[in-house]
Amino acid sequence: MTIVWDSYRLLTAKKLFWVALGFSILIAMIYASISFQEEGISVLFGAYALESDMLNSKGPLAKFLYLTMFTDMLVPFWLGLFAIVLALISVCSIFPNFLEGGSIDVAVSKPISRLTLFIVKYLSSLLFVGIQVAVFCLIVFVAFGLRMESWNFGIFWAIPLIVFVFSLVYCVAVLTAVCTKSTMLSLLMAFLVWGVSWGVQVAESFIYKIAYVMPAAGMSVDYATGESQSGGEPEEADPGLAKFHRGIKMVEAPLPKTREATYLLKKKIKIDGKDLTQATSFIETDDDDPQRNHLKATEAYENRHSEAYIVGTSLAFELVILSIAGFIFVRKDY
Repeated sequence: MTIVWDSYRLLTAKKLFWVALGFSILIAMIYASISFQEEGISVLFGAYALESDMLNSKGPLAKFLYLTMFTDMLVPFWLGLFAIVLALISVCSIFPNFLEGGSIDVAVSKPISRLTLFIVKYLSSLLFVGIQVAVFCLIVFVAFGLRMESWNFGIFWAIPLIVFVFSLVYCVAVLTAVCTKSTMLSLLMAFLVWGVSWGVQVAESFIYKIAYVMPAAGMSVDYATGESQSGGEPEEADPGLAKFHRGIKMVEAPLPKTREATYLLKKKIKIDGKDLTQATSFIETDDDDPQRNHLKATEAYENRHSEAYIVGTSLAFELVILSIAGFIFVRKDY
């Protein structure tokens, strides 16, 4: 508890923590300012209004759209990207400073095992993201409850998911710090692994859409112009693209699924027993409407990976990295 409290005081003493928290509160309040009324949708607590027969408090899309703004815009871009970047910049110096002479000497001389010391120090470093996301989710939860008269506790799934995503990146920084004691190198290695894993996930997602989603929705790509064309009949996946996709998945398998783990939130938040990936349950379309094929193909795309695969392979990566870092920390002569 002393280590955790010390880490908390260290984080809150930094201006970057309060800057990030201020931005989180500001963005959450902007989200809270959006409301669906009988006439349509309003922004900034009624400062701007848009009349719409479909996007209003009586329409079936209100709850779905209000929550998908949270899961598809705020979580991936703010909590899953910018907030994590700020957190990395803030906490990457914790382990290098901890391993400096005079600091580590006192810590390892205490009657506590080195492994316990390492694990608690690592977990306490995750407080930066945990506090930020908890405050953000609390504002979103209250806003949704007051606007929609429905209290959806699934919103709080964002806290463990975003902390988990951050830990997948931060563990690389910890391993680098244990080996080199360099804050800058730790930060660069964390960004490098994060960038590579994110790039591979984007490539896998792009190829999957072309190989499976678009043919299933009756769409095709004009490779001369790069534009997609719709209106055709559903087709089977192209064998060549399917083989290429399998190759990318083999590369992706051992890497941390930071992007995929963020999108798991759509599976965790439910409205009337249906999660947010089931768009056809909230958007009314005819059976012969081409849009319905596209929505079904999109649902298959968003559910192509199971939670066990995403969390299991990512957790395996983190455990391997932390095991190596912990072994070096325990065996190293300080």
